[in-house]
Amino acid sequence: MCGNNMSAPLPAIVPAAKKATAAVIFLHGLGDTGHGWAEAFAGIRSSHVKYICPHAPVMPVSLNMNMAMPSWFDIIGLSPDAQEDEAGIKQAVENVKSLVEQEVKNGIPSHRIILGGFSQ
Repeated sequence: MCGNNMSAPLPAIVPAAKKATAAVIFLHGLGDTGHGWAEAFAGIRSSHVKYICPHAPVMPVSLNMNMAMPSWFDIIGLSPDAQEDEAGIKQAVENVKSLVEQEVKNGIPSHRIILGGFSQ
């Protein structure tokens, strides 16, 4: 398993128009980046919400013939009994927790942080 230990670029961020009092952290799907989602959020931005769209690291994805692409973790198969990239999933969780912790350090209370995503 590959895991999610490769470095990824800094997230695409849509800052709040005024002082941020809330944040949305939104994860893109397999093969995508955060840029498109940041552009979408910029079109609906709220004055007090900061939108954070991280980019998954590029890694080989077993399901896609080991082709390297942005992925939060390796996908080995789609069947319910397929092996899972447990180490990669745990690393992805730690990466998201770090983003949440950073926003808390920036002064946004944890109950004002929303986590969302698309696909993977």
